[in-house]
Amino acid sequence: MLPNGIPGFNSTPEVTILTRQHPQYDSPGIRWGAWEIDPELTAGTGYDSNPNGIASPSATLNLGPSLLVQNTALGIGAYAAAQSQNYLQSPLQNSNSNTLALGEALLLPHNTLVLALARLQTQETGFALASISTLRPTTITGTEFRASDKYTTGMVTLTPEFTYATAVTASPANLTATNIGGGLTLTFTPDAITSLVMRLHASNWRFSKLGQNANDGTALIGLSNDAERLWSFRLLGGIATRLPAIGKSQTVPVIEAAFAWMPSELTSLDFSAAHEIEDPERLDATSYTLTESKLSLAHELRRNIILTAAASATQADYFHSPLTETILSNAETITWRLNRQFKFVTAYTFNDRQANHLRAANEHVVTLTITWAP
Repeated sequence: MLPNGIPGFNSTPEVTILTRQHPQYDSPGIRWGAWEIDPELTAGTGYDSNPNGIASPSATLNLGPSLLVQNTALGIGAYAAAQSQNYLQSPLQNSNSNTLALGEALLLPHNTLVLALARLQTQETGFALASISTLRPTTITGTEFRASDKYTTGMVTLTPEFTYATAVTASPANLTATNIGGGLTLTFTPDAITSLVMRLHASNWRFSKLGQNANDGTALIGLSNDAERLWSFRLLGGIATRLPAIGKSQTVPVIEAAFAWMPSELTSLDFSAAHEIEDPERLDATSYTLTESKLSLAHELRRNIILTAAASATQADYFHSPLTETILSNAETITWRLNRQFKFVTAYTFNDRQANHLRAANEHVVTLTITWAP
């Protein structure tokens, strides 16, 4: 949800097929000394065959301004965005969302101190795990603060991390969740390519509904490898434990895997898989074991035309019950940069939900958007 340039929230390499610079097509934005100011305005239309998994087919209209401000010399990045999504034949599904984020990366002789803060308001539909079957999207307002200090000496890198996050889910859930977590990652790199990675993490969950509080702990060890951006992989394994305030504790094996490959300068392939307790990006009171995999492909057909395809499968196996839920998704997009100011994006998305406690549902979504940047 956040672009590159926000310290503390970036998780992708600096240069990919999607982020590679093309001066003849990239917007110059606004320059003020060392500051880079990049406003954008996106408008689009499309069709959704089954909004929220329960509504009638509808044409869609969306409008979204955004602003990215960066100062690489100071290590500062800030982002603000808003999005209005309207369903002409199903107005009950209309939604509005907004995002604010600020990050600072302070480069010191042996370490990098990162502070980041984000606040977002989003709408969750029936095609999200552990969502509540409702007649309209559910509003979730979240705030997250992150702090980390990456210290490097010789072949060893030590990174302590701290996170404080809150999420307020509106009616019908009416739930407030708070998560306080901390972790320590040790990376040993005897050469310039392969690293031994060890990670410990613990978190405390507090909910507005009594009896749902819990403590989590995770221990992982594995390898990561980066062959000069031609290909890279990461494979970590370990255990995770959840200690609820009420009920039995749960201990499950944890696996995190990722693989990236660029067979040519114009094509990239990325794959990731995980088996863990819940989704670390979500704050909810429902406890489950999460198994997910994602595959994406990007190809630069021309300097101004990029094709992408992505597929994902996510399954939740809920604790203390026989309930299961599976979400399948795939998306294909074509991005066409007309010039430095305008780009077109056409996309097709398919979502499918299968569960033994909810009605099965799927949707086909087609969109056409145009983005303007000065």
